[in-house]
Amino acid sequence: MVKFTGIAQNETESFLYYSQKKDNFDFLKIVSSKDGLSFQDNYKYVVITDGMGREDKNYDWKSFKVSKQENQYILTYQSNAPTSPQLSLAISSDLIRWKKIGKLDNLRETGAIVPNYQYEEQYVMYFGEKNIKLAYTTDLQNWQVLDKPILEPRAKYFDDTKLEIGSVYERDGHILLLYYVKDIVDTLEWYVVGAAIFDKKDPTKLLWRSEYPIWQPSIELRQEKMRPLGSALLHNELLLYWLMGEDDIYAVSVPIPHPDLGLKDKIFSTIVKKFEENPLLTPLPHHPWESRAAFNSAAVYEDGKVHFVYRALGDTDLSVLGYAASSDGLHIDERSKEPIYIPREPFETPGGQMFKTFAQHFVSGGGYGGIEDPRITKIGNKMYMTYVAFDGTNHPRVAATSIEVNHFLKQEWDYWEKPRLITAPGIVNKSAVLFPEQVNGKYVMLHRVYPNILIDYLDDLNFDTYLQGHHFIPPRRDFWDSKKVGAGAPPMKTKDGWLLIYQSVGFQDSGRYKIGAMMLDGTNPSKVLYRTPTPIIAPDELYENAGHKAGVVYPCGAVIMNNTLHVYYGGADTVVCAASSDLDTFLQAMKQNRQPRLERINTAMIH
Repeated sequence: MVKFTGIAQNETESFLYYSQKKDNFDFLKIVSSKDGLSFQDNYKYVVITDGMGREDKNYDWKSFKVSKQENQYILTYQSNAPTSPQLSLAISSDLIRWKKIGKLDNLRETGAIVPNYQYEEQYVMYFGEKNIKLAYTTDLQNWQVLDKPILEPRAKYFDDTKLEIGSVYERDGHILLLYYVKDIVDTLEWYVVGAAIFDKKDPTKLLWRSEYPIWQPSIELRQEKMRPLGSALLHNELLLYWLMGEDDIYAVSVPIPHPDLGLKDKIFSTIVKKFEENPLLTPLPHHPWESRAAFNSAAVYEDGKVHFVYRALGDTDLSVLGYAASSDGLHIDERSKEPIYIPREPFETPGGQMFKTFAQHFVSGGGYGGIEDPRITKIGNKMYMTYVAFDGTNHPRVAATSIEVNHFLKQEWDYWEKPRLITAPGIVNKSAVLFPEQVNGKYVMLHRVYPNILIDYLDDLNFDTYLQGHHFIPPRRDFWDSKKVGAGAPPMKTKDGWLLIYQSVGFQDSGRYKIGAMMLDGTNPSKVLYRTPTPIIAPDELYENAGHKAGVVYPCGAVIMNNTLHVYYGGADTVVCAASSDLDTFLQAMKQNRQPRLERINTAMIH
């Protein structure tokens, strides 16, 4: 029976240790890899002896960590036996022949010694399984432990529970520390990985700590038994190794954390620039129907213009839609004097009445409800519009209508088709968007039932049955989009796939909406290729906080115009704003910052 023990490395290779029981004897073996992924099949036996030269007979170990110190390696490990919880040390000059130093009576938690580093002529060890502490020694046997932890769980962050030391490295004049955050779901343990950087001149001084995990397992992997085997910093790559089940080893390459990573975390907020003249559209006091708010605008680029269909609130708080247009996508050239779309059906009218003119709403007294958050997609010779229909009493639902392109461009608004509800009653369903073309012969629609984005594949756009939600895209635990997600603008086709702008709220900042982007596979939109690790737009400006709802940026439209991505969003539920980026730069940044993926390591050669 093979048991995988841990990972070590030198300057050019990584090494996998494993134990094997044969004929009632326990052996420890090692295999190597030059790239950290492909391990050779020419194993070597590892010999570990005590001070009397006696070879160890039991290699049921855990927390196996190796640190290089000039011309020798130092191993820290623990026995799996519950009666021997102490940390043990051994030294070697070649990673194969080890000599035990012994157990450390005052250290009972897993620890990692900083490689090629001494502080005031002392070795330094970071250790801990609940929080991270520091210990010093001059002789590797007698360790002085600092009482105060140097790294503790943080409330409202991904690392708000027990922290377990992972690996440590001396790099670029700093000390890089990796730690695991362990959680138990349905009796299965799974881990996310955080990082911290300490000052080499003072190993207790924290310089930087990751706001989000540097890696976390996907939803599918959380159904597997997993444990960390260690890491290797090889050829300017940081490789994290995981044991899945009992036999499968995976590695994932992640960007090497650095003190400047805080700037990298903000890369999207620097390349997606908010329009200096924001907001584009504001309420007009002399228009009773949009005197209080003009926000959450759909956008479609057609006939050399960006056409906006935006949500408006006026004197009666009835939600209707207005129209505006821009030849450059940023400056408004024209704007409607009257609503272009009003609640007409009982399911979207407060009081459940039917109206034909906007004036009839004023006679009735109006009320909270109406037509909310439109999205528009051009498919063939029609503009399809989805929106949230709310009668002020029942759960908000998605409705759909359409208008021929020529009528839309001529602003002949009487030609809107009769709307119909396309989502089931009794469920709050919002944020519905249509793809601009069929995928594999099917129309594709995204919509939102808390907390997920749902995906439907449709034979036609007659909507004879309610949307079902054939697949879903969930929030990401521990990231900025951890609480709920919803599609923003209709997906846009790019050379890399379908670019989806979406909105989200995270548990860490639950009072504020933020905007992100994800790339969906071109032929399988249910598959997320990558997703921005940080928001691309956050509510940091006055116009995103001074309004009906502070801290809200909410996208309903986006267009690609002259290779520029324009994202249009509501600010504070009051105004329409814009942010833009060069498309190629944006797509490249998404790819460079995509979530790492696991790669399975071939262990068939281990015997």
